[in-house]
Amino acid sequence: MRGVRIAVVGAFLLAAATAGLAGGLAGRDAGPGADPAAPSDPPDLTATAEIRRSFMAPGIVAIAVTNHGDAPVQIRGVELLTESFAPLGVQAFDAHVPPSVNPRDLLTEYGEARCPAGVDSTARPASVVLDVATEDGAVHEVVAELPHPNGTLDRLLREACAAQAIAASTAIELAEPTKAADGALEAALTLRPLAGAAVGVTDVRGSVLFTVESAPLAARPIAGAPGEAVTVPLLIDAFRCEGHAVGDAKQPFGFTVWVTIDGADPIATPIPVPDPHRDALWAMLDTRCGRGG
Repeated sequence: MRGVRIAVVGAFLLAAATAGLAGGLAGRDAGPGADPAAPSDPPDLTATAEIRRSFMAPGIVAIAVTNHGDAPVQIRGVELLTESFAPLGVQAFDAHVPPSVNPRDLLTEYGEARCPAGVDSTARPASVVLDVATEDGAVHEVVAELPHPNGTLDRLLREACAAQAIAASTAIELAEPTKAADGALEAALTLRPLAGAAVGVTDVRGSVLFTVESAPLAARPIAGAPGEAVTVPLLIDAFRCEGHAVGDAKQPFGFTVWVTIDGADPIATPIPVPDPHRDALWAMLDTRCGRGG
């Protein structure tokens, strides 16, 4: 038994010496300047979906990221995940978000709308995946759930679904403007139904610089039979002439028409204004505002 005890003690001492030697070698390999600290924890970030400006392009949403920590972070990538819009993958960013109660907006693209209930579809739950670098050089993946229900995503989804419905049912064309007797412009807006739909118009609206009116629509909506084209006469005139208003206008030709499809509720959709028509509108605005030659 004494021999067994000696053997066991000897084996224990040999194992301890081996572990000490390995530790010493590892310490020498790490070097005297090595930082033994563990990588930083994922930063405390939250996100919301916002529409900050009326002139944001279609297909863009502002993902507002708030840093609740005590050190700045760098956002390197953003991915919006939801069943309501087709995925687009990670979108690259180089955005620094300091600690603050004020969020940093990241203008993020979203994919094609998915409209199970047509124009009445509402947004499904959504989240954003953030690729984040912290001050120690560590890179973290932070998943931020967006609030749900989400009014912003609901609005974007409805607008996208409405655009799909309009595109599938009617072609909208603005004819070349001609000069009216008072110097304004007259133009015909034509809706040509697709696949036999019955289309109609209930209202039109201009932009920050131009008024768009229709005398017949002021009396009653205009509607056609299934498959019948509908033409609405328009009168387009100057609305604002101030230099700052003209210079700051982000959507000077953001005209809108409200369209009905097969008797359903009206859907607001943009009136397409071709480039040659825009030149005529600018010229009219200069003349009506006293800047024409």
